Amino acid sequence: MQMLSRVEVMERMTAADFFRDAPEDRKAELIDGVMIMPSPPLVIHERLQGFLFRLLADFVEERELGEVFGSRTAVELELFYAPEPDIFFIQEERLHIVGEKGVLGAPDFIIEILSASTAQNDRGGKLRAYERTGVDEYWLIDPYGPAGSEFYHLHNGRFRPSPPGDAGILRSVAVPGFWIDLAWLWPSGEYPPVRRALNAILDTQF
Repeated sequence: MQMLSRVEVMERMTAADFFRDAPEDRKAELIDGVMIMPSPPLVIHERLQGFLFRLLADFVEERELGEVFGSRTAVELELFYAPEPDIFFIQEERLHIVGEKGVLGAPDFIIEILSASTAQNDRGGKLRAYERTGVDEYWLIDPYGPAGSEFYHLHNGRFRPSPPGDAGILRSVAVPGFWIDLAWLWPSGEYPPVRRALNAILDTQF
């Protein structure tokens, strides 16, 4: 484990500093002691984030599994890491980690929608921090297509790939019963209605 000098620690922003000083009017993340404020997301990013958030949140509410949060809730993972994931889930029995200003501990499931300004961190420092702190499942979704998307689950303390099935069905490890058809993420036209997709999930048993 790398040891930090007192000077290095003092020069880096801590999670406590971040929760005190981060702006409330825009997205910001603490990545390895540096506060990062990404560019505003493109419409394609927001549409995909909105579809997935509604689908997962409605499923979790229907099954009374816990709570789903969006992209403006900070998560204190470590001394120098407090990201604001695009979407994340915390199971019911762990909701005590949710505080007034944010979440103190690792969520069970995180989804990041990749963009040009965030992809490097999503695949780099944030991925390693999520792995270290015990996030059970991590999906990185490229809004432009499946080639740049990655899906992981935690196994023996390390992220392992979670490939979709032959029919293009991706089943969640962290959210019991939840799955998506990858065709929903990259439709030729509009996204399917959330209620229709939700009913397909609820009516299917794997």
